[in-house]
Amino acid sequence: MKVIHMVSTENNCWQAGTIMEEAGKDTLSLTGKKNQSITGFGGCFNEIGWEALKKVSKAEQKTVLDEFFLEENSGFRIGRVPVGANDFSLKWYSCDETEEDYELEHFTIERDKQYTIPFIKEAAKRQPELMMFASPWSPPTWMKTKKVYNYGTLRMEDKVLMSYANYLVKFVTEYKKEGIEIRQLHIQNEPMADQKFPSCLWTGEQMRDFIKDYLGPVVEQTSQETEIWVGTINGPFIDFMMGPGSAPFSEYYDQFENTILWDEEARKYITGLGFQWGGKHSIDQTVLSYPELRYMMTESECGNGENSWEHAEYIFRQMWHYFRHGVESYIYWNLVLPEDGISTWGWRQNSLVTVNETTGKITYQPEFYLMKHFSHYIKKGARVLETKGRWASNSIVFENTDGGLVIIVGSNMNQTRTFCFQDGERSFSAAIEPHSIHTFVI
Repeated sequence: MKVIHMVSTENNCWQAGTIMEEAGKDTLSLTGKKNQSITGFGGCFNEIGWEALKKVSKAEQKTVLDEFFLEENSGFRIGRVPVGANDFSLKWYSCDETEEDYELEHFTIERDKQYTIPFIKEAAKRQPELMMFASPWSPPTWMKTKKVYNYGTLRMEDKVLMSYANYLVKFVTEYKKEGIEIRQLHIQNEPMADQKFPSCLWTGEQMRDFIKDYLGPVVEQTSQETEIWVGTINGPFIDFMMGPGSAPFSEYYDQFENTILWDEEARKYITGLGFQWGGKHSIDQTVLSYPELRYMMTESECGNGENSWEHAEYIFRQMWHYFRHGVESYIYWNLVLPEDGISTWGWRQNSLVTVNETTGKITYQPEFYLMKHFSHYIKKGARVLETKGRWASNSIVFENTDGGLVIIVGSNMNQTRTFCFQDGERSFSAAIEPHSIHTFVI
């Protein structure tokens, strides 16, 4: 039996590994249950990343984009785009900053044509099946209770809510004119985050009513094929007892996800939910109660700009958690950043690739290789397989549509252990080094 084995460690990434002849005593095996289908992997198209990528030579730029999106490389097939500015835009903006323009006569995506749209089109040249989803960080400032991009809430007035629903749908329409299909609208990036970067708070009741009375009907009436997703859910950050340092009660499952989904009139418009950051604390309850919906991990936790191997190991644990809890896709945050990795609000963050804007040097960071351990071999339509055994908490098994298995194993332990997989006549063993990530394909 042929087994492909790729391994990464801190100082030696994406190398061919070996298979052992002897078996280990602690075996990972399959239960026979097949879980969710996989849509794919990807990242967000941000202005700062595109600006950094333009600082390198055309040949280097081509190599990076090829590495991300060509099927024979990382094979990313999902992209996220902000509706207006996010914290990695070069400046804050919306698609319509004309005061009280409820009819959206001044709506424009001209800025996107300079940055995000060229970035997306380069990706689409390499990945014809690229699936795009969009989410706003902030509505136009004149629609908010305070006329600023950061902090505040949407004015919950009929004329504002109707205009904002039309604003989101118009974004989809204008992108379609550019040849880019936005397949999903995620209503708000981090609806529980009142931040110093572009943001907007929502309660469960507010989002429920916006979906069923405004956005859902507008999408339906305009015959849009775009799906409505609740997201990107970012709380609760701490899921313990009420008290000092705990999450606000309004962030919990019953007050947010369940408040929205329990309403049948709202739920009929909803295709799925996207989770990130603190959303990991409530995804299990949501999937358990609403298994008929679809789920995504929408933004990988982004670290502090050090791009360390330790953080890559942490993100492997996040990927394990989300796939074990039913997500169909895993989306990284910044594909590319300058080496300083600084957002418009001052936080340094990790990225898959960094660019030295002085020398033009490209560096593929540890999390690039982590993502590739999944995305290179796991194809669209693969199923997550349920497993058992002592290795089950360190591994995820996928079955591609051709019946081939992809087994991802990660170890944060300080010792070498023997990994053994057994499924009928399909079996093998391999040494799992301390602090390493492995992909096996059989």
